[in-house]
Amino acid sequence: MVKKVHTSLNDEQRQEATRRVLAGEKASALSVEYGVTRAYISLLKAYVLHPERYEKLREKKLTRALTTEQLADFRTAIETSDPSILNLDPPTRAWCMDHGYQLAERMFGKRPSVRVMKECMAPVLRIKNDRLMRRPQPPEPHHISQLSPEFAKNEEFLEYYLSPQANKLAYREYELALADWISRYGDATEIHLDGDPNATSASHEDEDDLLPPPAKPLPPGTRRQSKGKHTPTRGTNFTPSKKKRRK
Repeated sequence: MVKKVHTSLNDEQRQEATRRVLAGEKASALSVEYGVTRAYISLLKAYVLHPERYEKLREKKLTRALTTEQLADFRTAIETSDPSILNLDPPTRAWCMDHGYQLAERMFGKRPSVRVMKECMAPVLRIKNDRLMRRPQPPEPHHISQLSPEFAKNEEFLEYYLSPQANKLAYREYELALADWISRYGDATEIHLDGDPNATSASHEDEDDLLPPPAKPLPPGTRRQSKGKHTPTRGTNFTPSKKKRRK
């Protein structure tokens, strides 16, 4: 079997391949001759038989593209604000890809491609490998829009959620979290747990307290005790093991 080499065809080759496949030649034989896939030859045939279908797809693709001015406005809106201020769902301060699609739909009525969205939101998206611990922020006043539809229908829960007591409790939790942060890191705004030398570190040297302690090495010649469903129990100080007696 001849291995297909994926090459690009020029205008003359595409026209000749289209004429031959419309004349009745098999797409599999033409794909081997021109070094392309059989699906590509079938696509050339479909372009001629159903041109309206691909014209609609091309127009739909063009409507998604943002102009240069729209891209500049979109980047400015992302870098100078956050989802909670723009009333995006969910109302958080950290950006995500879903927030970008909602904003583009609201501003321009378009849904950009994934590549364009990643390029525009790269400065505000948090890197997955960069583990951050941010300084606690004061809570926002409770509002019914912050609840899910199930909790919003519960009148008793809604009455308590919008009461001054619930707001005072949330602010009290913020005060306790802020006091703990100040006792650990002082005036730092965020802590980088991955030890990035170029990142802003805290004025306190307590980052090691946030990481789990390293495992102690076992003495030479000892085997690590297995833990699992079928591990035999050897008994503890609280549950003494029972030895079987020989009959």
